[in-house]
Amino acid sequence: MLYTEDTYEVSGEPYFGYMRGRYSREELRGLDAYAKNKNMELIPCIQTLAHLNALNRWPEYKEHFDVDDILLAQDERVYLLIDHMFATLADSFTSRVVHIGMDEAHLLGRGRYADLHGVEERFGIMARHLRRVCDIGEKYGFRFLMWSDMFFSAGIWRRLLQAGNDP
Repeated sequence: MLYTEDTYEVSGEPYFGYMRGRYSREELRGLDAYAKNKNMELIPCIQTLAHLNALNRWPEYKEHFDVDDILLAQDERVYLLIDHMFATLADSFTSRVVHIGMDEAHLLGRGRYADLHGVEERFGIMARHLRRVCDIGEKYGFRFLMWSDMFFSAGIWRRLLQAGNDP
């Protein structure tokens, strides 16, 4: 697994990974080819919700954020950015498995999101955001892995079990 946050080049997003030692597409393809030559699958680990504080320092991206390093759920600019991220991954990796992060966004919905949409439980925000991220990634043929801390902390597992759903 190659953990990247914003340290890779994304087409259409010149400040994504800018001045962070980002991997070029050619470098990612080279790493992927090397892994494949060793009979290994190189799985990209990206961030689609939080851990993007370096991106938040650029004025061009200020409107993409809810609070701190957390992207603004339900904002079409965010989903266009995520689409660009997946397009880059699809062009750079042979694997169609991707780790989408989604962890440690404890203030989700407590910043600009609350100003725009009102105060809401994180469960609903997370579920809708996850669905949008997956819809975008599925368009490029990806399957997903993710961290689960936000689901546990928001009580999502308890609600799923109470509703009779198999987690």
